[in-house]
Amino acid sequence: MNMLILKENADLLTEVGRRIVGATVHRVDYRQTEFGGLTTPPAGPAHEIDLEVVLTLSTGVVSVSWEREDLVEGLAIGWEEMADLEGVVSVFAEECEQWQELVGRPITNVHASWHVSEVDCPESIWSLRLSFGSGLHAVIALGELDGRGNPTYHPDSLLLLFDVDVARSYRPSGATSSAWEGESLLTV
Repeated sequence: MNMLILKENADLLTEVGRRIVGATVHRVDYRQTEFGGLTTPPAGPAHEIDLEVVLTLSTGVVSVSWEREDLVEGLAIGWEEMADLEGVVSVFAEECEQWQELVGRPITNVHASWHVSEVDCPESIWSLRLSFGSGLHAVIALGELDGRGNPTYHPDSLLLLFDVDVARSYRPSGATSSAWEGESLLTV
């Protein structure tokens, strides 16, 4: 089960950084609803995902999904193997061009971007940037692509952004920084 990440939960943030930074990516799966339309790895610098991104790392499995608890919306992280669920399919994303550059490389840092989803709600993560050194990055954020292919905030779907300029410009209302910016979990 994935857990919604709140800024006030420093122990969980430390655990996320500890499990991810230094790990090597071995496999990437996008979990989709069976009728979501995505059956092959997407092309291009932005990928839409219905349910979750599952990274098989040298240190174990890390899954990132969207989550809502009452009025708090954000990214949730879990450490469990993927369960086969009826109506859910996995798309092996490491075959797409953007992930081919990253698979086999160690994650050198992870940055969290925060937002307040509703007035008086605690800050939650809406975007995570995984850095692989040598100018290589992948950003996992809440959102979807609009009709022109631009990121737009949508709390119950995920985007993978590989273009630095797009990630730097994507900042929904309520966010304290863009999808690119944020604080390193190494310093939490």
